[in-house]
Amino acid sequence: MIKKGNLFLLIKSLSKSEKRYFKIYAGMSGRDTNYLQLFDAIDAQKEYDEEEIRKKLKGKKFLSQLHVTKIYLTELILKALKNYHSDTSVHSKLLDLLKDIELLFDKELYDLCYYKIQKAEDLAGNYEKLSLLTEVSFWKRKLALAVSGDLKDIHSLLVKEREAIEQMSVLNTYWQHTINISNLINDDHFIRKLTETKSNIAYALQSQVLHYHILYGLHFMKGDIKKAEKHISELIKLLEESPDHIKEDPHSYVTAIGNKIGLYLSSKQWDEIPALIHKIREVPLKYKPKNESRFTVRLWLRTFNVELEMYRDSRQLEKGIALMDEIQQFIEKRRKAIPADYILLFYYQFANIFFLKKEYAKSLRWLNEILNSNFVNIREDIQSYARILNIIVHFELNNIIVLRYAVDSCRRFLKKKSTEISSGKKLLNLFSKLSHAYPEEYQAIFKKAHTELFPPHFRQTQDYIDIKGWLEEKIKI
Repeated sequence: MIKKGNLFLLIKSLSKSEKRYFKIYAGMSGRDTNYLQLFDAIDAQKEYDEEEIRKKLKGKKFLSQLHVTKIYLTELILKALKNYHSDTSVHSKLLDLLKDIELLFDKELYDLCYYKIQKAEDLAGNYEKLSLLTEVSFWKRKLALAVSGDLKDIHSLLVKEREAIEQMSVLNTYWQHTINISNLINDDHFIRKLTETKSNIAYALQSQVLHYHILYGLHFMKGDIKKAEKHISELIKLLEESPDHIKEDPHSYVTAIGNKIGLYLSSKQWDEIPALIHKIREVPLKYKPKNESRFTVRLWLRTFNVELEMYRDSRQLEKGIALMDEIQQFIEKRRKAIPADYILLFYYQFANIFFLKKEYAKSLRWLNEILNSNFVNIREDIQSYARILNIIVHFELNNIIVLRYAVDSCRRFLKKKSTEISSGKKLLNLFSKLSHAYPEEYQAIFKKAHTELFPPHFRQTQDYIDIKGWLEEKIKI
């Protein structure tokens, strides 16, 4: 089903340079002024409003078939984007080469066709574009039949084509293992076999990457941090030995480093993290990836969040507060380019750090930013924990009347949302009791809640709020 706002979202996704190129591209024929007017009208809106578009462009003939005009404008934008980004990725270059090969073959310009095939084969082989490599092999075989018909040549081409197909089969198997990784945790035979199978150099790099990623994931989920660290380090080393692949697809490299940071966060190896954050931030300068500006923004957002986590968990709260200023300046300059889920996450991180610093009024300020903003269904887990933290902060500020309303409001919110939080009902019952109790009764309530929420051998699985630590602190008071 096509939504009315899809064209609006497409236009809003364009960078300034893409918009400028589109207008030049659309204006070249001299007959696309209607579409440019519609483009400008939609681009000027903050939220899509079709009735407003009709009022603004009243009298234009194309409004009688606006849905057709919108479809044409969408196709025109996509054509312009294809042209604009034709050299930005190996995949795009290969698709263009395949078009050239087909045209040249049809015109029987076989020498030039062969040159293009060689170029495409080298590109597809070097960057392991396996599906396109089989397409190149098809044209190479077709050209050989048209020119020489030598069966030996055809046989060797079929062997190469079969090798590419086999590599695709191996890659497909690894993807199946990746998707089903949670079902393989207790399969010791599979883990032993995969560990003993060295990441074969004959495998495509993509398969080798998944090989190490699966081993890392399995050992991490089993709690074997030492082996998980070994495999994620091997994965990072493998990728660093292939800088062209990082340039083409930096996300797998950044994700691998991010996973290693996650290991160090969970094992409290704080001193190992800053160097890895620096390594991630170096990626745009060192590898010059495609879509660099957009990629760089998300990269900084990701590392800011990790750095805040590190300062929060290691209780380097002053450093965390200092970093907040840098993050706020970054957001202010690039607000339109920053996804709402990152804004929400940063607000929560700010609130949590100020809470741990016992600066409750400042914590409440950032919680109010969350509660008063319309984040709809974005990160319902974070929104839920923000409401729990809001209750704790009001208790600490001795806002008992507000606390009662906050408990009821949180209960209503949690009922509406699909995401459940750990021991949510018990926590709300705790604060409901506190809101109706006298201060001298608090200690007994805290002790009882601690026993109910954290029985012996309890293992805390989330770190959005350290409820256990907060209760233990209250019991000791």
